[in-house]
Amino acid sequence: MTRIVIALAVAALAAPLHAQDVDTLTAGRVVVLGDSNTQAGGYVAFTTYYLEKLHPEKSFDILGLGLASETLSGLSENGHAGGKFPRPCLFERLGRVLDKAKPEVVFACYGINDGIYQPLDTARSAAFQKGVTTLIEQCQKAGVKRLFLVTPPIYDHAPKTGEADYDAVMAAYAKWETELKAPGVTIIDLHTAMRKARAARAEPFAKDSVHYGDDGHLLVARTILAAVGVTPPEETAATVKADPLFKLVERKRALRSAAWMKHVGYTRETTVAPQPLGTAEADAAKVQGQIDTLRRKK
Repeated sequence: MTRIVIALAVAALAAPLHAQDVDTLTAGRVVVLGDSNTQAGGYVAFTTYYLEKLHPEKSFDILGLGLASETLSGLSENGHAGGKFPRPCLFERLGRVLDKAKPEVVFACYGINDGIYQPLDTARSAAFQKGVTTLIEQCQKAGVKRLFLVTPPIYDHAPKTGEADYDAVMAAYAKWETELKAPGVTIIDLHTAMRKARAARAEPFAKDSVHYGDDGHLLVARTILAAVGVTPPEETAATVKADPLFKLVERKRALRSAAWMKHVGYTRETTVAPQPLGTAEADAAKVQGQIDTLRRKK
């Protein structure tokens, strides 16, 4: 029953998005940007898996480049990470991402860190909004043909008496994004899809309120896929993860993500200077060969 409700929640949100044909994702490289949930790679792998499985005649070049703790706003709370380092900001590395990866399509999911876990505030909201518009401008200037902005997920925690309602902040950020109109930009309303799906669940998507488990990652993937006109079958995350095809897709994703993060370079708790890719792409191509073999058998 829960899976059915989740599917209905996602499907209900697909129509207003003016769903793009899946060929949007085959025109060139697709880069996925975001924070810790993106770096964890779950929804990137689930999304890629279904594209590979349901469209074996097509080729996909999807590169996950999320960075934990990252923001668009450039803000950071006092004592972040025990005072070890401030939150990184995407714009420290975005120019190098666009220059080195040269994506045709970009997906970006930010917001959960941008409010720095404080009550709704005009200045913090403005910083997030400026970050979104700067992201759009820089992507378009670099020649990105299509930008998909994924609204923030829910903050999966019911506030206690006297505690700030941080999910209300995420709802406000998501609402602003859904009302954004820009050429070449599609808004994917993950926040609403996740809120509706959460209402049908006894357990949270994220036990720590932020970092969701496999069910959450699968919901994100299904929401993204709905926006490009792809409808996966109803099945559990455990079923997907047991498929040998998924294991290969995840192996390739992890291999490329790790290599490309170092290739681009980033600053978080330390600065990682850009490095050569080495054999990463050749190794990934070998895994893709195994993926293609499996796809032909299905």
